[in-house]
Amino acid sequence: MVDLKENQAMKKFAFFGIAASTVATLTVILTVPMLCLYMQNIQSGLQDDLNFCKSRTDSLRGEYANLRASSQQRGKRAAASAEKCCSCGTGAAGPAGPPGDDGEPGPDGTPGKPGNNGEDAKPDQLPTPEDFCYNCAPSPVGPPGPPGPKGADGDLGGPGEPGPAGRPGNKGAPGPVGPAGADGEPGETGPSGAPGVQRNVASPVGEPGEPGEVGEPGEPGADGRPGQPGRQGAQGKPGENGKDGENGKDAEDGEPGKPGEPGPTGSCDHCPPPRTAPGY
Repeated sequence: MVDLKENQAMKKFAFFGIAASTVATLTVILTVPMLCLYMQNIQSGLQDDLNFCKSRTDSLRGEYANLRASSQQRGKRAAASAEKCCSCGTGAAGPAGPPGDDGEPGPDGTPGKPGNNGEDAKPDQLPTPEDFCYNCAPSPVGPPGPPGPKGADGDLGGPGEPGPAGRPGNKGAPGPVGPAGADGEPGETGPSGAPGVQRNVASPVGEPGEPGEVGEPGEPGADGRPGQPGRQGAQGKPGENGKDGENGKDAEDGEPGKPGEPGPTGSCDHCPPPRTAPGY
């Protein structure tokens, strides 16, 4: 019995060990390729982002070059238009406006230094108790004093009245068992009992008998109806991802644009009309 139990325990241990190793192997077989595919997708996405950043950097560099060229051309045009500008001056300042509203009060200043001590009062100028008038509330009651010494013993008192009757005491313990008494005289004979009744009680079921001989095979039954078509199978697993295509080549820089046409020259429309002396 002990060997059978040990064998059963070893069989269970071996079964669980093989099942755990099988599950671990299948998990590794499925997980490692999925991890590789995930890392490949991340790498391809980062590569696309880097390529996009490079292309944007190249386009920004071209824009900076175009802006630098256009700023130099605008500087030349501004210098040419400055030679044609009018020479009107600026008039004198107008009269002062009305005073504004009062502002909010400023923060408090820092406290000043303490002043010098005053002169001491003269003896005839010292205050007296009569110079002050206070309405004082009654003072509270003070704490109780310490106990006094013990007094002398008093005279003996008279005899007291008799006390009430006491409660009854508890019940005592039972006494010892007395000696056994003598046997009594025999009693009279009782009446005879009723006659017995016979009853039929079902006996228990007996053990099953031996199995009988095997009978001859029966005749073949009629053919059954043709079965209905089976359900459509589940969709298969998706195929593996295809290989990533090659990265596109960077486009070449475009040719610089043509310079813009010069703007219109400035006029003197913004200048006030000239003033002449009276008589002209």
